[in-house]
Amino acid sequence: MPRPMKVKMFMDAKPSIVEEQINAWLENLSSATIIKSETVVTAITQKPTDGTLPCVVVTIWYEPPEPN
Repeated sequence: MPRPMKVKMFMDAKPSIVEEQINAWLENLSSATIIKSETVVTAITQKPTDGTLPCVVVTIWYEPPEPN
């Protein structure tokens, strides 16, 4: 039976923060099989009166390790 696939998303306006988030997640992950990753840069607003800010979104599809 196939293992369930999981999705993890990381998002921030600064690419270096996204990189730190991903590295911390990978360090805490015992093991996994990464199936696919996708990176998107988009514009967001924090308040209706503010202008837009760039936002980096990284989505990772993965399979967790099989239970023992």
